[in-house]
Amino acid sequence: MEKIHFKLRPVNREDSKKYIDYLRDPEVSLWLEDEVQNIKDPISIENYFLYGWYRQSVEYNGEFIGVSGLDLVNKANKVARFFIVIGEKELWGKGIGTEVTKLIVKHGFENLKLRKINSDFLSPNESVKIVHEKAGFKQEGLLRKDSKRNEKWVDRVIVSIFAEEFVA
Repeated sequence: MEKIHFKLRPVNREDSKKYIDYLRDPEVSLWLEDEVQNIKDPISIENYFLYGWYRQSVEYNGEFIGVSGLDLVNKANKVARFFIVIGEKELWGKGIGTEVTKLIVKHGFENLKLRKINSDFLSPNESVKIVHEKAGFKQEGLLRKDSKRNEKWVDRVIVSIFAEEFVA
């Protein structure tokens, strides 16, 4: 597989507009958080995007293609939650998600001095499961029939990785 070159950079307001457009695409948003399944308040999405704890835009060929980062931080316990959205569908399956995940997790452990990083995904999303596994995440639990997608209840898989488990 040919390596796709991308870069991470700080998020900006222009990115937030494209991010909201991605979220409005049912194929992109299908396996994302319940809150983005039917966007009624773009301002709150923009604020989440711009003012979260640690956010990085994913850029390919000079264009914004997605966002990743860490949120829901517990500074006392040195724990945060990882997330990623690659909105450009033609770039899915090219390894970008895996490489972005590794870079964000590395930053969380090396620079932000986190002890543990959590994440979750809906079980039918096999691609994101593989991304997490390649980055070293291990399953911690399962929330059965936690979210409804395509008129069916689906499970949410809870995963995590500790700093000492991470291999860059």
